[in-house]
Amino acid sequence: MPITDSPILFSTGALYGLPYGAALRLAARAGCDGVELVLDPWSLAAGAAMVRRRAVQLGVPVRVLHPSLFGLPGWKRQPEAFRRLGQWAMELECDLIVVHPPRFDDLADNIRAFDTGLEALRKVTGSVVPVAIENSAIFHPRDRRHPFVWPDKVADFARERGLGLTLDTTHVASTGLSLLEAYRSVSDILCHLHLSDFRAPVSWLDRPGLDTYVKHHQMPGQGEMDFDPFFLRLREDGYSGAVTLEVSPVALGIWWPPTATARLAKAREWVRRRLLPDEPPD
Repeated sequence: MPITDSPILFSTGALYGLPYGAALRLAARAGCDGVELVLDPWSLAAGAAMVRRRAVQLGVPVRVLHPSLFGLPGWKRQPEAFRRLGQWAMELECDLIVVHPPRFDDLADNIRAFDTGLEALRKVTGSVVPVAIENSAIFHPRDRRHPFVWPDKVADFARERGLGLTLDTTHVASTGLSLLEAYRSVSDILCHLHLSDFRAPVSWLDRPGLDTYVKHHQMPGQGEMDFDPFFLRLREDGYSGAVTLEVSPVALGIWWPPTATARLAKAREWVRRRLLPDEPPD
C-alpha cells in the first residue's frame, strides 16, 4: 500500500539510456511506490507487456507514462506519436499520461499538430487514461517570451482541452516564480507533480546545455527552493495526486548504485514527511 494517498514515484528518465530494468530495480530498492516510465529504446525494444510484467514483479508498477526525452523513429510526428503513447498507456494500465506542450518554434502549426495528436490518443484510450500537460523550463533569456514556461498559460491551454496539469517544480524555479505563486494559477487542474530542486552551479558549469544536469532537477531539499509553504498548501487542499521524483543523473549519482539508492530513498522519505501532516519536516 502507498504510504500516503499520493504515490511517490521515480522517473526512469534519470537512467535514460541504460536498460529499463536498472531504473525499476533502483526504484524498488529505494522504496518507491512505482515509476514514471520515460520511453527509451530499451523499453520500446522490450515492449509494453514485458515492461509492465517486470515492473509488477519488482513491486514498482508503471503509474505514469512519459514520452521519450529524445526523438525516436516512429515517435517524431503527430498524430502517430500520441497514438502510440495511448497504446502503451493502455497496455501498461497506467494512471496518467504526461505530455509536453507544443514547441515554441512555429507555435501555431505545433498547436494544430498537438490537437491532432490528442484526438488520436483519445480515440485509442477512450479517455480512460487522463492526460496532463507539463510546464516547460527557461534555459535561455529568449525562452521568457514563450507562453508555456508560465504555469498560468499552460493551465489555460490545458483547460481548453480538458487536460490536467503536471507541475514541474524546478521548471517553475527557472522562471523566478515562487511555487505558491505558480500553484495559485493551476490548483484547480493540478493532478501530478514533477518534484526536484533548483540550484545555481559554479560559474564554469552554468551553461544552458548543462542546466538539466547540474542546475535543474537537483535532489529535493538540496537546492535553493522553499518547499515547506508549498507542501503545507498542498496538504490543506487535500492534494492526492502522484509525486514523481524527477532528478538529474548527476544529482542522483547513478555511477555508483549504492549512492543512488541512498539518495533516492532519502528523497522519498523527504517527500513523505512533507505530505503527511502529522510528521514534521526534517
